[in-house]
Amino acid sequence: MKKSTYLLILALCVFTSSCTMMVKGFAKLLVKDYNDYTSTHISDIQIVNQNGKSETFGNLYPQKTVYLYVWGNKKLSEQQEKSYLLLKERFAKYPDVVFATLYVGSDTTLNTNRLVNNASSAEFREILKLGDPAPFIIGKDGAILAYKGPKPDDKIIVDYVICQAMKGEDGTKSVKRFIRGVNGNSQFKSDKLIEWYTGHYGKAPANKLPMSLSSTN
Repeated sequence: MKKSTYLLILALCVFTSSCTMMVKGFAKLLVKDYNDYTSTHISDIQIVNQNGKSETFGNLYPQKTVYLYVWGNKKLSEQQEKSYLLLKERFAKYPDVVFATLYVGSDTTLNTNRLVNNASSAEFREILKLGDPAPFIIGKDGAILAYKGPKPDDKIIVDYVICQAMKGEDGTKSVKRFIRGVNGNSQFKSDKLIEWYTGHYGKAPANKLPMSLSSTN
């Protein structure tokens, strides 16, 4: 069964009481690749920023957790852009979290961060294999904590994964913990998750949490 099939089932019954256990199992399959490249560090890759200046990723975002959207020929859709901006707004209060985009195509005229095609980026380019734009979460030490990780419209889960990445935890581990902490009524059964939600969103969790999870091919 391919990921597209998992996504169809998820779309039909994400975290409903009738199929919570089945969805949890599919969700674990979707996130199992998030931690595939935690040993890969990208601090030394060269980037040409919007001002045309070449810098390393580590110099651009020193000691920051970076939610990095990487794109080639395809751009973010209007809905993705909206969700992305809302996600940025929710994390504006965290000084050690940065949101960035990185273009890896061949057009050198675009006014955006561009990945330099040289030896520094060879390993990173090798693992990208982009179709649609894909989000990566980069740890403060430059490690890839989530490879093609949760998208901006993956409600609640993407926020939790970024928060845990601030502590150096990879995406697979954090999503699996999140899944374990949700009961059959789409409610938190973990006091720690309730505490996290309340602190992050500034309010108590709803009676039925609006959650979703998707994947980038």
